[in-house]
Amino acid sequence: MALIRTSRARTRMRTARRTGRIAFVSSAALAAGLLPASQVTAVSATTTGTHGVSHSGKSLFGSPDAALGDNWQASTDRAVIGTGDSRGFHILVADESHAFAYRELADLTEAGFDEIGPWTGYVCTTGSGRYAAAVYAPSMAANKPTLMQHGAFAAVVDLATGKVTRSIAGVQLAYFSPGCGQTDMVTFTRSAVGDDGHGSTKLFDVDAASGKNVKTTTVTGQFTNPLPTANGDIGVLGGRLVKVSPGGGTTTLTRLPGRPFALAPSSDGAVDVAVVADGRDVLHRWDGKTLTRLGTSPLGKLGLFPRRGGDLVAGQVSGIDTAKAPGLSKVNAPAKPLAASREGHLLTTAVASEELKGITSKIGSSDGRGAGLIDIAAQATATGTASTMQATTVEAATATADDVEPDVSGQPEKDALAQSGVAPTDPNPQSHYSNCLVKLNNPHAQALQPSPNMVEWAVDQAVHGDLNISRPANYLGTGSDAYTPQGLFPPVSLTGGGTVPAQVMLGILAQESNFKQASWHSVPGDGGNPLLGDYYGNKDSIHNYPNGGVADCGYGIAQVTSGMNEAKPDPYEPTQAYAVATDYAANIAAGLQILSKTWNQLKDLGMNVNTGNPAYIENWMMALWAYNSGVYTDASQNGGHVGLGWFNNPANPNYPADRAPFLRDSYDDAAHPANWPYEEKIMGWIESPQMTYNSKPSYALPQFPTGGLSPAGKLNLNTNYRAYCDSSNDCDSGAASGTDPCPAENETCWYHGSVEWGAGSDSTNGSTENLVTSLGSGEPGINRQYTAGPCNNAPSGLLVDDLPDPNDNTQGCRESRHIDGKFNLQLGDNFTYDRSDGTWRATGDIAPIDLHQLGAGYDGHAWFTHGYAGGSGEAGDLWHKVTATWAPNPSLMSDPGTTGLLYDIWVHLPNHGAQGVVPYSVHVGDNTAGATATRTCSINQASKSNGNDVWVELGTVRMWQGGNLQTDNTSRSDYTGDQDIAYDAVVFTPTTTASSTGVCFHDAMP
Repeated sequence: MALIRTSRARTRMRTARRTGRIAFVSSAALAAGLLPASQVTAVSATTTGTHGVSHSGKSLFGSPDAALGDNWQASTDRAVIGTGDSRGFHILVADESHAFAYRELADLTEAGFDEIGPWTGYVCTTGSGRYAAAVYAPSMAANKPTLMQHGAFAAVVDLATGKVTRSIAGVQLAYFSPGCGQTDMVTFTRSAVGDDGHGSTKLFDVDAASGKNVKTTTVTGQFTNPLPTANGDIGVLGGRLVKVSPGGGTTTLTRLPGRPFALAPSSDGAVDVAVVADGRDVLHRWDGKTLTRLGTSPLGKLGLFPRRGGDLVAGQVSGIDTAKAPGLSKVNAPAKPLAASREGHLLTTAVASEELKGITSKIGSSDGRGAGLIDIAAQATATGTASTMQATTVEAATATADDVEPDVSGQPEKDALAQSGVAPTDPNPQSHYSNCLVKLNNPHAQALQPSPNMVEWAVDQAVHGDLNISRPANYLGTGSDAYTPQGLFPPVSLTGGGTVPAQVMLGILAQESNFKQASWHSVPGDGGNPLLGDYYGNKDSIHNYPNGGVADCGYGIAQVTSGMNEAKPDPYEPTQAYAVATDYAANIAAGLQILSKTWNQLKDLGMNVNTGNPAYIENWMMALWAYNSGVYTDASQNGGHVGLGWFNNPANPNYPADRAPFLRDSYDDAAHPANWPYEEKIMGWIESPQMTYNSKPSYALPQFPTGGLSPAGKLNLNTNYRAYCDSSNDCDSGAASGTDPCPAENETCWYHGSVEWGAGSDSTNGSTENLVTSLGSGEPGINRQYTAGPCNNAPSGLLVDDLPDPNDNTQGCRESRHIDGKFNLQLGDNFTYDRSDGTWRATGDIAPIDLHQLGAGYDGHAWFTHGYAGGSGEAGDLWHKVTATWAPNPSLMSDPGTTGLLYDIWVHLPNHGAQGVVPYSVHVGDNTAGATATRTCSINQASKSNGNDVWVELGTVRMWQGGNLQTDNTSRSDYTGDQDIAYDAVVFTPTTTASSTGVCFHDAMP
């Protein structure tokens, strides 16, 4: 998040949004009574356990007898793992009795999030093995301290039935939550520890059998690694193993000789604790009285897991003495496993979506890679046999019904509501309810989605002050004056000289937005709404009423927040604001300004990494830390503390002490980004570039040092917590080996100092930028994922486009024909029933949230939303109703007293963004011939377009003045919230004979 902080200003909430399958609704919506009953109680098929993973019956092991040993068919062992992609957080299970063939048991999402890329989370299995507990959130939440601490969701899954029970909303996204023990109690955490290290932790003890919270306890301080036991919760607080009393007090059981990263219950009430000390993993046993050292393992190579009747240590664990620890077993493996089966017969060594190599939206997944493909690697402990497989998760059912012609004469839903005593008011409030400067769904604010080659070019130019491409007046249809990106946002000179290395900025863009300037719905080459974090101030939910006063207003590829909120100080002027929102190059220039100012703020405080030379990438660690959570510069605030806060400090126990550098070992790390502070994630993206939709790196690697830590080509990174540990934050870097040098974890944890670990001094130690485009070179062309929509290929007749001015598009289309009618979007349906208080409430301010522009289709623009199950009155989901109407100019149509003209009606469908079965209703207009008021034709947008831009002929209808074509996204009961419903151009072609080739209408009758 690009944010300048000068005092104790609050960090703003920012994530992208997703419209996913309706699995659950947010707690805020439930508390406020915002949803009709059908949505409050509905749980989609994807959470009922009625479906599984499609992999042709393939198990992990082709020869299970050889891999699993004798009697595997009779085994009761089960492996449970979780991983996420843009479809949700998937819970996968595999039974040894079926040769560990993985199947998907549940898909956890929160309904109402716009497309935000993949989901992330953590899962554990309770003591009985009957239940799995999960914490899950959008991966982009890992960019935001507020969301990581109390913005995730919790659920319990019955592994026998697949039933999902949503438990707690607003829990912590951290590697240690949920906590499972030897019982069926589960502990979730919610952190309120601020950037000063001061605050409290709330513990929720949930009975997995019912999914209900049975006890809530608040502990003062930063409590981690919760472990529910029969005698109460235990965990880690201030470097100590503690027991929590019912009132929230704690009793110290023992001090821990190192930084913990795992706790596991064993037999007879013992607890095993894994810590990092002296650069190694060390395992200890707490038996209730004494802490006993059991042995060591190389750093990051030891995994500790609950096991039926005890626990299991696995990895490079030859140095662990299990004789001292009854109930503890061990298995040697090349690396630390991610998970172990309940009886320890299977170690999962890797599980991640193909999508994590380069996030692709569902609209953009044009090949076989991406969402839905899960790579799994595992090892059988009986024989050490390793194996891999790829599972395919089941997509939510997509409507594929044949085209039908109901030919019904209905009435608008608002009339039905009126008959119930509801008086309609304004049908289209058009309320934005946002303080963000550039409004969504504005045809004059369409962002162009760049391809990675364009982003790398812009960064290369910008860091050297050469991003001066001329943008003409009205660029992208914004109506703005002409500008150059760095004319609007001039480079900021770095204190002491030098420039920002290109790869530093590229790493930020990969983490912040995945190179997206437009929304996640748009792929390279498309236009769309700007990528915007919490535009409506409603926690990015399409179900919550807007609350613009708390909108985040983080725009585009660098998520520029400063200057983009009209209610905050120093807002940008219009040309700057529209450029930030729509032009990826200008957005990069603005983000670079903020990063440069952050560097200078640290310099002003005398804070340096290594030599402080900006040419070396490693020296940007603290500036990246500050780019996310700000620099505190005002000594009159925060008790006189200045510098960097606690949240992103590598010593923060929210991050596992044994972690390897992000992405260094595997792209699987992207499945759980909450394991790393922000600056470490950026460094990971620098040395392991994200992949594009075509599985190619999005940008170049830096120039790695010729010597130093890793001449093989990795950054020289020191993630040792002691590097940020000195008198400025009450931390003793010379503390005795094996102890926590900063146990306070309170307001004294602000860091205000310099670090030196030997990088960034010469070519043998530090990494430098690698430019791949020539300075002063022109902007490269877009590598489109889809072919651009057609311009000027409409059938003859009365053209009604979906834009007031068809030339306002991002594709360069210029309409040469006259537009012969009006297109209108009605948002909401006036009123809907609110079960919470038995009243009818306006819906027009909910529906716009799930309405989107897309730079596809005829003349380079289409609208789309999603299909929601319809119905009358209380049963109808009218909150999200978006009604599209195409009306020819009345002056061009027949008078009511005539016999009327025949019109052949053509509907254009874009090559992506059109999926649902959509009923189109022809209202024939005013007539005195007694003609039927409405005729309806349903078409399957997915099958009709089949990935192409097409004109679909509905057929011939006789029409009069006032006639129109209309459709909406709530006309079918089988909509699930997933299907894209597209609204594009329509042509009414006058004719004298009825069509014989139309989908529905083949006669001359109205």
